[in-house]
Order: sequence, then C-alpha cells, then structure tokens
Amino acid sequence: MSKTQLFDLDGKIAFVSGASRGIGEAIAKLLAQQGAHVIVSSRKIEGCQAVADAITAEGGKATAIACHIGEMEQITNVFAQIKEQFGRLDILVNNAATNPQFCNVLDTDL
Repeated sequence: MSKTQLFDLDGKIAFVSGASRGIGEAIAKLLAQQGAHVIVSSRKIEGCQAVADAITAEGGKATAIACHIGEMEQITNVFAQIKEQFGRLDILVNNAATNPQFCNVLDTDL
C-alpha cells in the first residue's frame, strides 16, 4: 500500500479548529490534499475564509465557519451546521486552545 493510499481521505468530512493560521492552517491544507472536505474554523471568519479559498484554489474542498471554542453556544451551533450541511463528521482536529482561567484573571480587582 502506497503512502497516498494509506492516507486517502476522499469523501471524509474534517473539522479543524484554530485553522486560520500556523499549525491549524497546515493541518487543514494537508487534510484537503488527501481528499477530505475541510471545515476551516477559528474565531474570525476572514482568516477562515482566506484558508478555505487557498485550499479551493489548489483544487481541494473547504468551507469556512467561524467558531470561538471558548463559547459553548458557538460550538453547539457549528456542529449543528456541520450535521445539517454534511450529515456527519469523520475527523475532528481540536487544534485551537483556550484557557478557561483567563476570564478569572480579567475579572480580578487589583
């Protein structure tokens, strides 16, 4: 079995959080190169759309959906969109990070 066959993701639906730049962008592009339809997600739609456009310009399939993973309502909404549009999710790459304690720092009176 060749490397290409081993990593054939044709027809798979992949979600990558934190995909507007850096490691997340690279992961999204590699998944698309292997045939997956990639949902490019991050907090700001502009960055997501730029990566999705780059993927489609190279012949891949991508959809941009903004989602802040620190907001449960946004997470619920994005996965409802995925279920409605694609019917399933095959690959989840939880690349984005959030620190739930950060809000406590912001709310502290000095």
